[in-house]
Amino acid sequence: MMKQAAISEREIQAGPATERGELSVVDRSIRVPVLIFFASGVFWLIVASAFWLLASSQMHKPTAWWAFPGVAWLSFGRSYPVFMNCFVYGWAACAGIGAGIWLLARFCHVPLRSSLFPILAGVTWNIGLAIGVLSILAGATAGFQLLELPSYAAFILFLGLLMVGLWAITMFWNRKPGPTYISQWYILGAFLWFSWIYATANILLTFAGAPGPAQPAINWWYIGSLLDLWLTPIALGIAYYLIPKLVQRPVYSYKLALFGFWSLALFGGWTGMTQLMGGPLPAWMITASIVAKVLMLLPVLAVAANYHLTIKGSFEELRWNPVVRFIVIGSMAYTAYAVEGSLISFRSIGQITQFTLITVGHNQLGLFGFYSMILFGAYYYIVPRLVGRQWLSQAMVMAHFWFCVVGIGLLFFDLTIGGSIQGFALQDPQIPMVAVSDLIQPFLMVQNVAVLLLVVANLIFAAAFALIFLISAPVKYRAAAVESSAEATNKIGSEVSVA
Repeated sequence: MMKQAAISEREIQAGPATERGELSVVDRSIRVPVLIFFASGVFWLIVASAFWLLASSQMHKPTAWWAFPGVAWLSFGRSYPVFMNCFVYGWAACAGIGAGIWLLARFCHVPLRSSLFPILAGVTWNIGLAIGVLSILAGATAGFQLLELPSYAAFILFLGLLMVGLWAITMFWNRKPGPTYISQWYILGAFLWFSWIYATANILLTFAGAPGPAQPAINWWYIGSLLDLWLTPIALGIAYYLIPKLVQRPVYSYKLALFGFWSLALFGGWTGMTQLMGGPLPAWMITASIVAKVLMLLPVLAVAANYHLTIKGSFEELRWNPVVRFIVIGSMAYTAYAVEGSLISFRSIGQITQFTLITVGHNQLGLFGFYSMILFGAYYYIVPRLVGRQWLSQAMVMAHFWFCVVGIGLLFFDLTIGGSIQGFALQDPQIPMVAVSDLIQPFLMVQNVAVLLLVVANLIFAAAFALIFLISAPVKYRAAAVESSAEATNKIGSEVSVA
């Protein structure tokens, strides 16, 4: 069975001639729903960017005119939750669902009979999120982090998610016979896991009315599962497809890939409650979460080793292919994010970092450095194959990449250093809170600069996405993500014909 899986993997990466026409039919059948989710993701990314810059400015200069002091619906208590919800449920979810639909359809080798169902799911999801965001701005919120959407908006989102999950199961059930590829495991698992954790958390907190001490435990269980069982599998599934595809090699070890998947499935749902150290909860609950956080290094190291050994000997791809750059940087950020997460989960370290800027920088490294970078690479690879057009300007793509790298690097190191100073200052009872606030002011200013760089990067990305539909000339074949030279075009010519 394992041998057959390895053979199937090579066939998928090589793309035998007998499948070329079939894959083209599959692409045409899913083009509209995937582009709807992709366009929705870009829209919500821009909305999230605006509120991110506003919230960052309010942290640095809350009384400045650009922070809109005195405007209740734009106060920090509403702008920051709007940023997080637009980023996670708008950009991250819509882009991830779109990429997941594309990957599942491609691997199952089954054209979509009717695109109405996934289109309806996309429309439902966006309506629910829009209602939820407007409700938060109006002050109607559930009051739980990343579960701020009121019950009526959350229910609409769940309906959209349920439709996507049912479609994914149907597609997988009707797939052509043969071994499954590791990306299918990750994508299908993510859809099923997220439907379960989102419904469970909302039912327990909103409808069932869990008692007070249990509410933070449920909330942080959900946040940990959201990151490790929804966003992470989506990104890893994409990377497991694109890295071998772009370097024209099969994945180094299918057994190692399966080990990473099942390790993630086993430990990913236990990691969230490390944030509640010192809280009024049973000690075993926090200890179990700490142990799971440390054991999460197993799937992370398995993934990192598999990616590195797959791309080994083909690092020249980084010179000319921006898609590989995005994917590799995102994969490296995943390793750094997991290692840091394990370190700050220890009680001796967590008591210093728990309520500091370090946790903010850690979350942004995961959401933007890891997840978003891989999604950006997926966009640059998938969109030209769906619309039959090339990206208008390679310079825009490279500008987007460097703004992202510099922005997330500056943000991470700034918040890590500032958070360390803040944490040690908070440990000293002789230092008043006013002095602690003064200590981190320079770091909040640098944070503003880093956020501005990332907002500019997102605007460049949105402009490139719009221009490929408005200006870029169509081509006779499905274009490569970005073609930097004639040599690059010749190098991937055979791969383009397959895709």
